[in-house]
Amino acid sequence: MTHVILFSVLLCAMPAEPRQMPTRPPGEFFPLKAQDHREAVSFKRGQAIVGTTYFYWYDIGSKAHIVDHDGSDALTTHPADLVGISFTSPTWHKGQLKDMIDASVDFLMPVFWGVPGKYDGWSFVGLPPLVEAHTALEKEGLRPPAIGLFYDTSILQWNGANADGSSYHVDLTTEFGREWFYLAIRDFFSLIPPEKWARVDGRPIIFLYEAAFAKEQEPQQQFAYTKARFEEDFGVEPFVVKSAGWQGEADAVYSWGGAVNGPIIFRETVSLGPGYDHSAVPGRQPLIVDRRDGKTYIDRWTKVLQLDPAIRPWMVHVETWNEWHEGTDIAHSREYGRSYIVLTRLFADMWHTGTQLRFPWGYANADVVTWRAEKPAGLDLRVSGGDGVWEIRAFGDRQAVVTLPNPHSQTGRYLYFDVDDAFACGLLGRATALRVTYRDAGCSSFGVEYDSTVNEGPLAGAFRPAGGVQITGTGRWKTAEFNLPDCCFMNRGNGADFRLAVVGGEIELAVSWAELRKGK
Repeated sequence: MTHVILFSVLLCAMPAEPRQMPTRPPGEFFPLKAQDHREAVSFKRGQAIVGTTYFYWYDIGSKAHIVDHDGSDALTTHPADLVGISFTSPTWHKGQLKDMIDASVDFLMPVFWGVPGKYDGWSFVGLPPLVEAHTALEKEGLRPPAIGLFYDTSILQWNGANADGSSYHVDLTTEFGREWFYLAIRDFFSLIPPEKWARVDGRPIIFLYEAAFAKEQEPQQQFAYTKARFEEDFGVEPFVVKSAGWQGEADAVYSWGGAVNGPIIFRETVSLGPGYDHSAVPGRQPLIVDRRDGKTYIDRWTKVLQLDPAIRPWMVHVETWNEWHEGTDIAHSREYGRSYIVLTRLFADMWHTGTQLRFPWGYANADVVTWRAEKPAGLDLRVSGGDGVWEIRAFGDRQAVVTLPNPHSQTGRYLYFDVDDAFACGLLGRATALRVTYRDAGCSSFGVEYDSTVNEGPLAGAFRPAGGVQITGTGRWKTAEFNLPDCCFMNRGNGADFRLAVVGGEIELAVSWAELRKGK
């Protein structure tokens, strides 16, 4: 009896058997050869372009992604008109594509949740009507955005792909897992005519969502395998843009979260959006990034348009076209009308033409910005209700700011500094030197964490470490210097550009002066 029970436990612990992978994709545009791409229209690497993520899972007939199971409204913001909205409707897709033309969007990326072999799902069913709408607009003499792929990698964990209906957690260290990962890409492009593909240097664009959904990664093989298989099946290598958590070499890096924390800047890409509000999504903690009547979107675009066109990134990802659940949409909506289409057109046209905004601010041509208590000169200490709490105190004839307890940490305190935007606009990828005058008492140490273009640490480089200082307890005023290479300074560090992170002892740090100087 004991052996029977043990055997039963072992059976329950064994992973479910994945379904056999389909040998043929669902679409007709497979296989392809190199000659099928000779006349393909393509963007060039370095060409200023704007793309957006397109959520096409809505269906008014079944109420899918419009009404929740309990009958409540599933959307935080809403389409301007719910009549006829459906991933199965060429008419609905056509309206969205026409609006993208009005917004001067160069390419769209359907957010694809296509599990290999499950070809009756909305991700597959919705693509032929999109293609039909795209073709109809071309016949009218219009030029709709080209079509790339946004690979929703949550299917690597949640897919119902096992024979018993449970989910196979995709392991990219195995041959089977790498094939599974690739087949979703194969299936998508088999449904899109190659002349409609969004390309860079002739190669179709693939954006990858978060890496955390993969069970394991294999950095040496996973992208090489995908590219080799794609070229074998389609006659061309893809242009892979990975989110920052993916290991292995891709063609570019971006970060999801531009609607919340944008602009998020890498060497090749910018991610930005109008704000965020997922109030209608069940089971989530409140998170609202106020649109401020469009000012959030305007501020994010104007930040990146202040960057020198010769060194700024070239590909903008607008997050999103129409994710109405999370309120990140710029499409025609009940709440905002066509305001964000008009704004996107304005900024996209400036992006395309290499416009650099130049505001008449005092620090645009400065080499140094400084801060003293109550006397900021291009460097400001940010007021924070979060973990950056402080007060100003007098130490004899010297004024200094002192860290105070915060509700978010019992072991660390922070001082957040904001660099003047005009000063920062020419610093992308360049170095700066930071000097800080502090009182040698009250904590064990402090360090600098800053918004960098290098993908290190939390939020894809928003808190890159730049060294630290040990406190010896002398009570004297001292000055420390830090080197900050590869600066970004796009306010990604909880709304600031760099922070002093204080740890140990009484976690109390007094700072009287700071200076940021441009490197040579």
